[in-house]
Amino acid sequence: MNAFASDLDRTLIFSPRMLAAYGSDGNEECIELLDGKPISYISTKTKAILKQINDDMLFIPVTTRTIEQYKRIQLFQDTIKPDYAITSNGGTILKRGEVWKEWTIHVEQLLQNSTPLKEIMKKVTALNDTNWIKKIKPGDSVFFYIILHTDRFSSDRFLELRALADHLGWQVSLQGRKLYFIPKVLTKWTALRYLRVALGLDDICTAGDSILDFELITNGTYGIAPLHGEVLEKFPILNQTREAGINASVEIVDFVQSRYGNVEAK
Repeated sequence: MNAFASDLDRTLIFSPRMLAAYGSDGNEECIELLDGKPISYISTKTKAILKQINDDMLFIPVTTRTIEQYKRIQLFQDTIKPDYAITSNGGTILKRGEVWKEWTIHVEQLLQNSTPLKEIMKKVTALNDTNWIKKIKPGDSVFFYIILHTDRFSSDRFLELRALADHLGWQVSLQGRKLYFIPKVLTKWTALRYLRVALGLDDICTAGDSILDFELITNGTYGIAPLHGEVLEKFPILNQTREAGINASVEIVDFVQSRYGNVEAK
């Protein structure tokens, strides 16, 4: 069995801010609301091909979103219903929408080798001058992220936090106004590798845009990053799309379509 495993935000789906920055194809569709406001869109071309991929092979969403945030994407609750999804940066595998307990037990064992969540949160909040912190939010009890006052958050502070996290066996990733703190043992690829063995997967095409997607991209049978991807700033030699923004998503699923001839948009 072959699979397409992809990050979601800024890879297949896009915020209004991303559409404003990179333009749209004029055919995007809202797939997520928050407090009644549209916050995520997908190209209708991407949606059509992605539905065929999910029907004909295996589409596995792979995201840093929490379970709640993932389930907020209406597209994956009605039109396209993946059998498996990886959320919480690998902390959770959903099997037909329910937490796969087998993986949860494995994650608990992995996290025994990391500094506990509460301890690193305590160290971060104990730093001098924390006026850059707007909110701190846990991520399904396996990681946490800080919503920043970006105008008060300096590059020196980021380097300080990265060093602190590294010393404790964690990593940090800055994505827009959110700063993620994630155990190093918890990666998207770790969860996908587990699924690969459990399901006996053959080829896995992978895609992602952030530093957190690096292992996902490089360990897939074929991995690709959108041209606008943050990961390309550090690793420019990765396979990349020709276009940026929402058009990159079309290019990515087009590639999967061309690789597997039975996958065609209706």
